[in-house]
Amino acid sequence: MGTFNSTKTVPYVVDDLTPVSQDLMRYFESQDYEATETHLPAGGVQVSIRRGGTFKAIIGMKTALNIRIEPVEGGTQVDAGVGIFGQQAIPTVITALVFWPVIIAQVWNMAQEAKLDEEALGVAEESLKAHSSGAPSPIAQV
Repeated sequence: MGTFNSTKTVPYVVDDLTPVSQDLMRYFESQDYEATETHLPAGGVQVSIRRGGTFKAIIGMKTALNIRIEPVEGGTQVDAGVGIFGQQAIPTVITALVFWPVIIAQVWNMAQEAKLDEEALGVAEESLKAHSSGAPSPIAQV
Protein backbone atom coordinates (compact mmCIF):
# COMPACT_ATOMS: atom_id res chain seq x y z
CA MET A 1 0.00 0.00 0.00
CA GLY A 2 1.14 3.58 0.62
CA THR A 3 4.04 5.05 2.54
CA PHE A 4 2.16 5.56 5.80
CA ASN A 5 1.39 1.95 6.69
CA SER A 6 2.29 -0.70 9.20
CA THR A 7 1.78 -4.25 7.97
CA LYS A 8 1.81 -7.61 9.66
CA THR A 9 0.97 -11.06 8.33
CA VAL A 10 -0.28 -13.40 11.02
CA PRO A 11 -0.41 -17.18 10.64
CA TYR A 12 -4.10 -17.50 11.52
CA VAL A 13 -6.93 -18.11 9.07
CA VAL A 14 -10.51 -17.12 9.85
CA ASP A 15 -13.32 -17.90 7.41
CA ASP A 16 -15.38 -14.84 8.38
CA LEU A 17 -13.45 -11.71 9.40
CA THR A 18 -16.56 -9.91 10.71
CA PRO A 19 -16.02 -11.05 14.34
CA VAL A 20 -12.43 -9.79 14.13
CA SER A 21 -13.55 -6.38 12.86
CA GLN A 22 -16.21 -6.27 15.58
CA ASP A 23 -13.54 -6.99 18.22
CA LEU A 24 -11.40 -4.14 16.85
CA MET A 25 -14.34 -1.76 16.83
CA ARG A 26 -15.35 -2.63 20.40
CA TYR A 27 -11.77 -2.27 21.61
CA PHE A 28 -11.33 1.22 20.16
CA GLU A 29 -14.88 2.36 20.97
CA SER A 30 -14.13 1.51 24.62
CA GLN A 31 -11.33 4.11 24.35
CA ASP A 32 -13.74 6.76 23.00
CA TYR A 33 -12.84 6.34 19.33
CA GLU A 34 -15.47 6.40 16.61
CA ALA A 35 -15.25 3.25 14.50
CA THR A 36 -16.79 2.11 11.23
CA GLU A 37 -16.55 -1.15 9.32
CA THR A 38 -16.40 -1.64 5.56
CA HIS A 39 -16.48 -5.03 3.87
CA LEU A 40 -13.86 -5.43 1.14
CA PRO A 41 -13.78 -7.72 -1.88
CA ALA A 42 -12.46 -11.26 -1.39
CA GLY A 43 -13.67 -11.46 2.20
CA GLY A 44 -11.59 -8.65 3.69
CA VAL A 45 -12.74 -5.96 6.10
CA GLN A 46 -11.59 -2.47 6.96
CA VAL A 47 -12.10 -0.75 10.29
CA SER A 48 -11.64 3.02 10.43
CA ILE A 49 -11.05 4.68 13.78
CA ARG A 50 -10.93 8.35 14.65
CA ARG A 51 -11.36 10.55 17.66
CA GLY A 52 -12.38 14.17 17.63
CA GLY A 53 -9.28 16.31 18.02
CA THR A 54 -6.91 13.42 17.31
CA PHE A 55 -7.26 13.33 13.56
CA LYS A 56 -7.78 16.56 11.66
CA ALA A 57 -10.77 17.34 9.46
CA ILE A 58 -9.59 18.81 6.18
CA ILE A 59 -12.09 20.28 3.72
CA GLY A 60 -14.87 18.22 5.28
CA MET A 61 -12.90 14.96 5.09
CA LYS A 62 -12.06 13.38 8.40
CA THR A 63 -8.79 11.49 8.53
CA ALA A 64 -8.56 8.21 10.38
CA LEU A 65 -6.43 5.21 11.09
CA ASN A 66 -7.71 2.50 8.74
CA ILE A 67 -7.07 -1.13 9.63
CA ARG A 68 -7.45 -3.51 6.67
CA ILE A 69 -7.71 -7.22 7.39
CA GLU A 70 -7.45 -9.49 4.37
CA PRO A 71 -6.90 -13.20 3.86
CA VAL A 72 -3.62 -14.13 2.19
CA GLU A 73 -2.06 -17.48 1.41
CA GLY A 74 -1.27 -19.20 4.70
CA GLY A 75 -2.62 -16.50 6.98
CA THR A 76 -4.16 -13.06 7.28
CA GLN A 77 -2.59 -9.70 6.49
CA VAL A 78 -3.34 -6.72 8.71
CA ASP A 79 -2.47 -3.21 7.50
CA ALA A 80 -2.83 -0.04 9.55
CA GLY A 81 -2.55 3.22 7.64
CA VAL A 82 -3.80 6.79 7.56
CA GLY A 83 -6.74 7.50 5.30
CA ILE A 84 -10.02 9.30 5.02
CA PHE A 85 -12.53 7.96 7.53
CA GLY A 86 -13.83 4.87 5.77
CA GLN A 87 -11.50 5.16 2.75
CA GLN A 88 -7.85 5.19 1.74
CA ALA A 89 -6.75 8.81 1.57
CA ILE A 90 -3.63 8.69 -0.54
CA PRO A 91 -5.19 7.30 -3.75
CA THR A 92 -8.42 9.24 -3.22
CA VAL A 93 -7.15 12.70 -2.43
CA ILE A 94 -3.50 13.14 -3.30
CA THR A 95 -4.30 14.55 -6.72
CA ALA A 96 -6.89 16.96 -5.31
CA LEU A 97 -4.87 18.63 -2.55
CA VAL A 98 -1.34 19.92 -2.89
CA PHE A 99 -0.71 19.85 0.86
CA TRP A 100 -2.34 16.48 1.54
CA PRO A 101 1.01 14.59 1.83
CA VAL A 102 2.12 16.97 4.59
CA ILE A 103 -1.16 16.55 6.46
CA ILE A 104 -1.04 12.74 6.08
CA ALA A 105 2.51 12.75 7.44
CA GLN A 106 1.44 14.81 10.46
CA VAL A 107 -1.53 12.55 11.19
CA TRP A 108 0.63 9.43 10.70
CA ASN A 109 3.22 10.81 13.15
CA MET A 110 0.48 11.43 15.71
CA ALA A 111 -0.81 7.88 15.26
CA GLN A 112 2.70 6.44 15.60
CA GLU A 113 3.49 8.51 18.68
CA ALA A 114 0.35 7.13 20.29
CA LYS A 115 1.36 3.65 19.01
CA LEU A 116 -2.14 3.26 17.58
CA ASP A 117 -0.89 1.29 14.58
CA GLU A 118 0.95 -1.23 16.78
CA GLU A 119 -2.02 -1.41 19.13
CA ALA A 120 -4.41 -2.07 16.23
CA LEU A 121 -2.14 -4.78 14.78
CA GLY A 122 -1.88 -6.44 18.19
CA VAL A 123 -5.63 -6.39 18.84
CA ALA A 124 -6.30 -7.79 15.36
CA GLU A 125 -3.74 -10.57 15.85
CA GLU A 126 -5.23 -11.60 19.21
CA SER A 127 -8.71 -11.60 17.74
CA LEU A 128 -7.59 -13.64 14.73
CA LYS A 129 -5.95 -16.13 17.10
CA ALA A 130 -9.12 -16.35 19.21
CA HIS A 131 -11.41 -16.83 16.19
CA SER A 132 -9.15 -19.18 14.23
CA SER A 133 -9.74 -22.89 14.08
CA GLY A 134 -6.62 -23.64 16.07
CA ALA A 135 -2.92 -23.82 15.38
CA PRO A 136 -1.15 -21.32 13.13
CA SER A 137 -0.89 -22.20 9.46
CA PRO A 138 2.40 -24.02 8.79
CA ILE A 139 2.85 -22.12 5.51
CA ALA A 140 2.85 -18.75 7.26
CA GLN A 141 5.51 -19.81 9.76
CA VAL A 142 8.12 -20.57 7.09
